[in-house]
Amino acid sequence: MARHHAQTSSRVPAQRQASVCVLLVALAACEGGGPPVPARVLVSPNANLVTEIGAVVHFVASVEDEQGSVIPGAQVAWSTGDPSVATVDIRGEVTAHAQGATVVTALAGDVSGLAALEVYVPPPRDFAVGTTHLGRNGYVEFEVGDLPLIIAAPHGGAERPDEIADRTWGVTGQDRNTMDVARRVAEALEVLTGKRPYLVLCHLHRSKLDANREVNEAAQGNPFADWAWAEYHAFIDTATAHSTSAFGDGLYVDVHGHGHEVQRLELGYLLTGAELALSDAALEVGAYDANSSVRALVTRSDSSFASIVRGTASLGGLLAARGYRTVPSPAEPDPGGAPYYSGGYSTARHGSRDGGSVSAIQVEANWEGVRDTQVGVRVFADSLASALLAYFEVYFGSQVADLVSRRAGTQSGGLWLVSRRVRGMSHYEVQ
Repeated sequence: MARHHAQTSSRVPAQRQASVCVLLVALAACEGGGPPVPARVLVSPNANLVTEIGAVVHFVASVEDEQGSVIPGAQVAWSTGDPSVATVDIRGEVTAHAQGATVVTALAGDVSGLAALEVYVPPPRDFAVGTTHLGRNGYVEFEVGDLPLIIAAPHGGAERPDEIADRTWGVTGQDRNTMDVARRVAEALEVLTGKRPYLVLCHLHRSKLDANREVNEAAQGNPFADWAWAEYHAFIDTATAHSTSAFGDGLYVDVHGHGHEVQRLELGYLLTGAELALSDAALEVGAYDANSSVRALVTRSDSSFASIVRGTASLGGLLAARGYRTVPSPAEPDPGGAPYYSGGYSTARHGSRDGGSVSAIQVEANWEGVRDTQVGVRVFADSLASALLAYFEVYFGSQVADLVSRRAGTQSGGLWLVSRRVRGMSHYEVQ
């Protein structure tokens, strides 16, 4: 009986055996016994920009299962959509061959991940006076001038391209109408002198790029914003080099707009509000002048540091004489404890604090009566142009002033230039 029972129990129907086998395989798979199945592939970086033929960049693929766990050692097959633009090897290293755009693909099993790649070769440039140069996609604009003056507007742009993700930290608000101010100053100076300043404009909205910050905060890792940042500052570097070569020195003016409650212009020399609150005598000792953005100007000038920053012939004093409340100036030598912008990344980088002969001033324009209407923009920009020329007459010698004197009483582009004396200094008006 025992042997008969054993024989009977071993005779399992074929259908039942198959069911048991399927169940065992399923259990084994659930317990990690089978190979994991790729469910998604992530390629990093998800976009890249190459600016040199023959350059090599590296992409990495991360293969995940359905639960989102990384599959170690997963096999990946790499390819590019257009091998004439770029090719990729088995390690994910991409070599640029020609200008254009393509897609880098990483395939694992039946799933793939994609990354965008652009090969952009900057065009050769002849920075002749009067030429205009655009960076990649027109995000940055550079006009080559012939005055020892560089005007830049980093925060007035409005473009929001999809290829650049929104910045997730830092200030992202636009300085409205500051590009209009910069352009109008350039136009007014041409009327006044027959020549133009160098002009550098960032057309990207500040939510995409903050050109007045170091690159990590400015672009936050986006390769297209990185490149626009590099172009912006390279154009300013070109302008300062040209100015130094042609004139021996120059002035960099960084145009901004502030939203502070006190409606006045704020001029930044890399001096804090507390430092400006010091007496004139105190400003003359220590290293305040050496740590300022006008260090080179102070070194070659016979004027005191305090007078250059807030005296009658300072830019603040000249603007105040034209009806614009300004700090620092003779009437308001310091912010008085109110919020105040002392100068940012660009003023420090392109001014003379760390060397060079080009000094820098950050101009923070208030909203009411200055930027709130196009009439206000025009009147302020004309006043700023006039004040800058008077400033040059005092601190940069006569060569710019001579250009103005020869054009006094002339007309250009429907605008008239009028010159008169105010407090012993030239006062130029565009009417």
